[in-house]
Amino acid sequence: MNARATFLKPAFSLIEVGIAVTIVIMLMIVTYSVFIMSQQTQRKVDSRAEIVQNQRATFDRLTRELRQANTILTALPASELKFEDGHGNLAGNPTVYVRYYLQGTDLYREVSYYYFAPDTITHVFYSDTDGGGNPPSLSVTEDRLVGEYVSSLSFSGSGTITVSTTFTNNSQILTLTSDVSPRNAN
Repeated sequence: MNARATFLKPAFSLIEVGIAVTIVIMLMIVTYSVFIMSQQTQRKVDSRAEIVQNQRATFDRLTRELRQANTILTALPASELKFEDGHGNLAGNPTVYVRYYLQGTDLYREVSYYYFAPDTITHVFYSDTDGGGNPPSLSVTEDRLVGEYVSSLSFSGSGTITVSTTFTNNSQILTLTSDVSPRNAN
């Protein structure tokens, strides 16, 4: 019977099993905590990367077009900007105007031209008048979203225009200021 009692004796005591289970549970909690923290960090990094990418693309386009502007129509300082596109009147291209403006936190780019009725195809300058002294009519040909998460936009200066924006997404804030000298400005 002594040999049989030895055979039935457990290999580990209840205390040893309890300690092992406790260690395994603690390791699982630590692993889960590290996983959650890494996901939170990844969300912040993704949010910041999205803002940086959005800001870069938006600013590249806006400053490139502003650099080519012929005439700035907006009195500065302002929160939106309208200017004559510098590519108009070159090699027979019609005169068009570009306007950047905020709607909520979305940045829009509007393209338009001026005309006199009944000839809606011929583009004229915004400051032209018809034979009766009447100003031209405006036709918007494009109005589309070009940037998101823009919490503020401002234009200031004369000669050199300072463009300032603040991009905000998931408590990530990025501010950019750039000076642009329109090459073709009158």
